[in-house]
Amino acid sequence: MSIPTSPYDPCPCASGLKAKFCCLDGKMWNKKPTLLTGKTLQTNYAHQKCYANNLNDCSDKISKEHYISEYLLNNLGNTNSVNIKGLHWQGFGNMQTMPKATLASNILCTHHNALLSPFDSEMGRFHRTIVEYNQGFELETPINDLSLFCGEDLEKWMLKTVCAFIVSKQIGIGNKKVECKMKEIYTNILFTDAPFPDGWGMYVDAANDQTILYHNYLHFNFLVQDDSVLYAKMVLAGLIFYLVLDTPNNIKPGMIYRPRAVEIKKGDVRKTMEISWQDTQYNQGVFLNHQADVTRTKDEWNDFIFSQT
Repeated sequence: MSIPTSPYDPCPCASGLKAKFCCLDGKMWNKKPTLLTGKTLQTNYAHQKCYANNLNDCSDKISKEHYISEYLLNNLGNTNSVNIKGLHWQGFGNMQTMPKATLASNILCTHHNALLSPFDSEMGRFHRTIVEYNQGFELETPINDLSLFCGEDLEKWMLKTVCAFIVSKQIGIGNKKVECKMKEIYTNILFTDAPFPDGWGMYVDAANDQTILYHNYLHFNFLVQDDSVLYAKMVLAGLIFYLVLDTPNNIKPGMIYRPRAVEIKKGDVRKTMEISWQDTQYNQGVFLNHQADVTRTKDEWNDFIFSQT
């Protein structure tokens, strides 16, 4: 949606390369996704504690994986703790300051954990950009900004996070824990580059008066039917994401599927997070007006993206 003033400008993907030699493809941005096919060990070993053991290519050591990635946690809070709500044992609506070390579980072998690190890095940079954009709006003379991200990598980070919540049994309705099924299709999408089924994947909420209310905590909750996650809602620094893991019949107005960009505006200043998708049919943007810092989201924000009519 946006192009640089010169193809020799630094690429907004933060690679350090000039745009012409990196992600600028003609007049379009195209940040290539991370592909994991061919990077398996073919060990013919399935570690009992690794949730990707159905792929039969585990290493023999288990690793402690943050079910909310450490990269993202380090963007918030102080050195050792972070504000979070939405975990079943916190009580409905409660926000707590929690040690980052407690938000981890032994759920992946070292091999599969390492393979997912590019997705952590991409979402960590995306989240940090939202935080930096908010800070930039508070400067005496704010400026326009442009950053570039890979949609497929962001989407897989969301799936990785849902898998971690499922396997570590952190999903709840209110304050009641709900055990959900870990499905092979999830690990196939993450580790074998299998596509998401039609209608599955990332949505961003562009409704709610088209505003973004920045806040410095993380919020996760889930819609569960029987033992399956239908979608996960993730509020990251005020931006509302949904990862849909079921084919929806109806989506409420204002939900944008795989947005091409998120633009945040305050006055005449625009800060844009360009999101590249390999399927160019996804070209709709999300346009939001920045508001002052708040401590929690608006009460009228609806958890349910599935239309009730």
